[in-house]
Order: sequence, then C-alpha cells, then structure tokens
Amino acid sequence: MGLAISTRSSAAAPFVVGIGDQAPEAAGIVLQGPAGTKLTQLRGKVVLVDFWASYCGPCLESMPELNRMRDELFREGYGQDFEILSVATDNEVAKSRRFLERVKVDFPVVADQIGISVQTYKLWRLPSAYLVDRNGRVRMIYAGYGSGYTAEVKERILALLTQPR
Repeated sequence: MGLAISTRSSAAAPFVVGIGDQAPEAAGIVLQGPAGTKLTQLRGKVVLVDFWASYCGPCLESMPELNRMRDELFREGYGQDFEILSVATDNEVAKSRRFLERVKVDFPVVADQIGISVQTYKLWRLPSAYLVDRNGRVRMIYAGYGSGYTAEVKERILALLTQPR
C-alpha cells in the first residue's frame, strides 16, 4: 500500500520536496515523447511526475494503470491540460528501455541515469509520484503503490483540472 501525503505534516518528513513547494526539474534522456521533454516544458499543465525503476515490482503494475487513467482523461477532453511525465531512475538506460518494451505506455518517458532526480526529490520508495499544478507547485506526493492508487490520483488530478486558471 502506498502512502499519500496531501498536506505539510510530520508524515512528510522523508520528502525534501514538500506540498506547496516549486517542483524541481525532472528530466533525462528522452526514451519516449518529444525531444527535450522535461517538467519545465510542461508548465501550464497539471502533471503527474512518476518515478520508477525496472527492478520495481509495483512499478510494473502501476504504469499500465497510469496509462489507462491518462487515456481516460484524454478521452474526457483533458489532453491539452494534463500529462504524465515518467522518470526512469535506473542507472543503465538499457534496463529502462527493456522495461518499456514489456510495459507499453503512451506518455513521455525520460531516463535519469545519473540520479539527479533521486537526489533532488530525495526519493525513498518506488514508485513515487508528485502531482504538480499548472504553476509548477507540488500538490500531492504518493510513495508506493496499492489498492485505490489510480482512483485517488485521478480524483486529485480532476480537482486541479477543474479549478479556475
């Protein structure tokens, strides 16, 4: 089961990047998506930044669910305002590529092979997801994966998407 953190509290202590903070850059070698894909390029959209690794069993389950959720949101008309940015944290790009051959997703994927994101976000559990609003601020942090994960994430995404700009 994952741990959702939605407000600043002592429970958020493991995270250096907290709720309300400006989300640090998330970037790397583009494995899938437009050249130059990175978080700052997506400013103005609600973005779910999803960190994963090829050795992460729960990531194998969560990524197809996230892909289905993204497809639903796009079909509901939110394609211009929402995106998932997937960040592979493996230190070998080849491992991330092999994972993506097995787990097909439609969203942009970058490989952070030198671990900048792991250090910047102080990731302590995979998968980890950061929901970032249109202004680049972190609105939710989710560490791990469990029952109800996708439904909760989608609900929070919709809440941000339906807020006035």
